[in-house]
Amino acid sequence: MSKAFIQALQTRRAERKTELDRILETPTTEKRNLNEDEQARFDTIEQEIRDIDKRVAELDEQARADAQAAEVAKRYDLSRADEGVRSEPATYQRGDKHSYFLDLIRSDMGRGDGDGGVQAARERLARHAQEISVEMPKRDQRRAERAEKELRGVDRGSVFEKRVNPNRTDGQGGNFVPPLWLIDEYIDLPRFGRTFANSVRNLTLPQGTDSVNVPKIATGTATGVQTADAAAVTSQDLTDTFVTAPVRTIAGQQDIAIQLLDQSPAAFDEIVFADLIADYNQRLDLQCLNGSGTSGQLKGVLNVSGINAVTYTDASPTLPETYLPFMQALSLIAKNRKMMATAAFLTPSRWYWMASQLDSQNRPFILPETNNPFNPLALQTGGDVEGPVGRVLNMPLLADGNIPVNLGAGTNEDRIIAARTSDLYLWEGSMRTRVLQEVLSGTLQVRLQVYNYAAFMPDRRPEAISVISGTGLVAPTGF
Repeated sequence: MSKAFIQALQTRRAERKTELDRILETPTTEKRNLNEDEQARFDTIEQEIRDIDKRVAELDEQARADAQAAEVAKRYDLSRADEGVRSEPATYQRGDKHSYFLDLIRSDMGRGDGDGGVQAARERLARHAQEISVEMPKRDQRRAERAEKELRGVDRGSVFEKRVNPNRTDGQGGNFVPPLWLIDEYIDLPRFGRTFANSVRNLTLPQGTDSVNVPKIATGTATGVQTADAAAVTSQDLTDTFVTAPVRTIAGQQDIAIQLLDQSPAAFDEIVFADLIADYNQRLDLQCLNGSGTSGQLKGVLNVSGINAVTYTDASPTLPETYLPFMQALSLIAKNRKMMATAAFLTPSRWYWMASQLDSQNRPFILPETNNPFNPLALQTGGDVEGPVGRVLNMPLLADGNIPVNLGAGTNEDRIIAARTSDLYLWEGSMRTRVLQEVLSGTLQVRLQVYNYAAFMPDRRPEAISVISGTGLVAPTGF
């Protein structure tokens, strides 16, 4: 048991050491000292590592003493102490001054001076183990003989249960079969990621500002043909404006009883932080897609004015019928942005509906890219539920489960978004994590908190975005 405990402590120490290294990564990269929160976290983990080292040293000393006691037992041939067991009283008896559990604690902790001290306790435990090794076979034999008498009807006063054979039902023996908890294999909460947010141009958010402003030419200059020598040259004054992206905060927290952190064999704080960060990633993607731009929200592409809007009205949509508005969406970007779209985004349900569509010969319109298909409407290129799943006109199609499916007059439509993603800017700061003890110290709780700052500028070039909407995009049934 001590060996397994030492191994568990060493594993825990390695985890905490890895966390120390992570805390030092950002200050080392930025060539600065630890801030107040980082220093507090560093000191806490460092102290925990010292405590683990101290406990491991104690357990190691105990293991060495156990090994020495085993050698003594071997030297005096205690394994053949059958005669002594018969003639001497048992080491631990009801009403005896020696306590098995107290000796076990003395031996495990390596402390205690009473009743002969630690060494005497270990000798009694070793002697008890030898007594049990001799006595248990005798008990099993007596129990078997008594069961045989009971079956023959000789012993009607048997103490064995006659109505219910022990089984795994609780109360009938089942409490002796404990469940196995695979804590390291815990099941996290499924969430969509940040497909769209990762596809736009990602930049580091500058410090010391609450908005990012980008100047923009509103009216450009002009050139023209000079009608004759010395004739007037074409002239047009340049005017400008600017586009702004306010810096917003996305944050979350979880209050936890300190007993859970102390007593759980799992690193429960890491589980909570991983869950909070996963939700942050999904929340950021939702904001970049459909944020209102008010009440602390980012402005999402679906709420930008001046984009290329394509309406697809169809009570019974099919893939070939969807192809026309899709090409219109790409064409409008090329015409108005003067450059081509680089990606299109749709829900996983919409993609699998498209992949299920068949032609008049019951052949799928969308075929795997590796099969060298002839004249398909689109190609399958990936198998993940998010990210690149296909191609149209050699342009990637990406599935994003955060695209809303409750839009339109009937609140049952999704959207297909095409964009030149390099024209959309996302500024993001470094993720902050905090462990706050004082605020909940009166109830022995701690607060785990994450937060980050972000600014999104989808309206830098509205003409680089096309959104297909309408009844033709009612969320497909069964998908």
